[in-house]
Amino acid sequence: MTITVTDPDTALDGLGCQVDQLLAMDPAEWTLDQLQRTILDVHTLTQQLAAVQAKALASFDTRGGAQLAGHRTTGDWLATSTRTPAGHAGWWVHTARALRDVLPETATALADGAITIDHVRAIRAAHRTIGDALTTCEDTVVAFARDHSAKDLRGFLDVLIQNYRPDDHDNNAEAARTKRHARLSASLDGWWHLTGFLDPATGAALAAALDVYADKTSPDDHRTAGNRTADALAEIAHRALAPIDRPSGLGHITLTLTPDQLATGLGVRWPSGLLASRTDVHTTACSAKVTYVVGIPTDPIHWQPLAVGFAQRYATKAQRAALAVRDGSGCVYPGCTVPAHRCIAHHIRPWDDRGPTDLTNLVLICHFHHRTVHHGKLAITRTPTGRYTATPTNRAPPIGGP
Repeated sequence: MTITVTDPDTALDGLGCQVDQLLAMDPAEWTLDQLQRTILDVHTLTQQLAAVQAKALASFDTRGGAQLAGHRTTGDWLATSTRTPAGHAGWWVHTARALRDVLPETATALADGAITIDHVRAIRAAHRTIGDALTTCEDTVVAFARDHSAKDLRGFLDVLIQNYRPDDHDNNAEAARTKRHARLSASLDGWWHLTGFLDPATGAALAAALDVYADKTSPDDHRTAGNRTADALAEIAHRALAPIDRPSGLGHITLTLTPDQLATGLGVRWPSGLLASRTDVHTTACSAKVTYVVGIPTDPIHWQPLAVGFAQRYATKAQRAALAVRDGSGCVYPGCTVPAHRCIAHHIRPWDDRGPTDLTNLVLICHFHHRTVHHGKLAITRTPTGRYTATPTNRAPPIGGP
């Protein structure tokens, strides 16, 4: 026997009691089948309840409930009553109207629990762009939505919009690009904050680059995914500052330091004034195009230079080619997969400690393991066969270089 309930209060009370019962249970005691069924059923019910809310909201709006309650608009009432952001509340009101008035197939699919609010958002956005053209093929769009993710649906709708309104599609895409932004700001402790929002083309290009540069270098590369992404951005930035075929492959930095600082790596500051670690000083000195201004400070601002720049410090193209052949076409750390063109030509005896720039004092090593060498955790050694390799060491970071 089917019991028909015409009072929403009674239906909601019954629903609330059932939800309370579920909340009182301990999912840890459920079987895997029960857990799976609960997760999927609750997901479906969530979409159905959203459909109920949309229908009620549309009726409340039509009957002026918000104004009778002392609010200017239904969106204002919803934002205040549910503590929902005003923009989202307004979107909900307009969506409720559209589901009732112009998107009946979409409303039915939501009520069935077959599509999500994200699907509805995509369909509404397309309707705002192409209007009646969307309503005439709404059944086709909804049929696609029932079997595909919201992301796939957005792609499907993009093609539809482009076919119906190519100029509008181009204009909308260009207008959407105005939302793109990136912000890089320095914190007081010398670290940098990076935030942003990228357009699809830029995001895809960056993701493709990160796929290459953020890969693990070897099985024992224990950096987190976030660590590797940050290091990949650093490598991409360095490579962008100079042509790839320049021997160092990195950007230009000017460091002003005393003779003692040159020897010890202590007290050296970046151009921004922030203090550099010894590891940073020596990795930069080894691998970047650095102009060293060695001198004596005459006051907190001015210096008396003693020497500017050094002699040739970078491996030539011919030397790098020879290193690639000698060192196995890539980083010498065992198991590292970074190819030679992304490696540093590292001076085994530091160049600023009179280490010569010749093949017997050079070795190819990737950026990640290069820093590890300068941090004292790896040492460059020569095998009995004459090959070079990087081996772990427990020695403390050296003063003045590796």
